Amino acid sequence: MATKDVKSFFHEWCQKNGSDPNFNVRPTGPKNRQRFLCEVRVPNVAYVGAGNSTNKKDAERNAARDFVNYLVRAGQISQSDVPSDDPASGSSGAGQSFGGNQSYGNASGGNDGPPSLMVMNPANVFKG
Repeated sequence: MATKDVKSFFHEWCQKNGSDPNFNVRPTGPKNRQRFLCEVRVPNVAYVGAGNSTNKKDAERNAARDFVNYLVRAGQISQSDVPSDDPASGSSGAGQSFGGNQSYGNASGGNDGPPSLMVMNPANVFKG
């Protein structure tokens, strides 16, 4: 899939799988420091993607990113197919929870991105 942003990638995946994602955005926090929480659900998938930001658009993109990370962990898609969140690709970057052109894991299995966005190998989680 040759898409520029993760939300478009997510919508394409949903279309290919015959599903319509349901984004639910609601305001949180005080009015003077308001944030938006987005939850995204896909019929017949037992996972709820979540994202938040200072604006609705970025909260939706963050929720889509969370859901896509779940799909990678579940083996439904390959990490190499997932687009990076590069602000130079047309996104304003305002209110983003995560930065530009980041890699969320390297070829040697190390993690070089923010811990909240890591796609972890379950075999490496509980080493004795």
